[in-house]
Amino acid sequence: MGSDVDPSVWVVAGCLFEVSLPGVHRALRRGAEPGPEVVLLSEDRRGGHHHFRFRAGAPGEVALCFVGDAGECVVHVLIAPEHVAGP
Repeated sequence: MGSDVDPSVWVVAGCLFEVSLPGVHRALRRGAEPGPEVVLLSEDRRGGHHHFRFRAGAPGEVALCFVGDAGECVVHVLIAPEHVAGP
């Protein structure tokens, strides 16, 4: 947090993924723009980090915003299709 460059992660549609942030964060909010569905499945705190586990929806991009003690962190999630067509 506090960086000029927001983190991003590539995931595959339909898969589970986890975002782990240091410290304690409040509930997240999505960016205002429409995009693919990302479902929050669970969250917990362990080892000084707050872990959020999600399931990725259809291919596309979504920005997840986390608000914590040290400010706001935006994680860009790029969702790839499950199958990529070959040549």
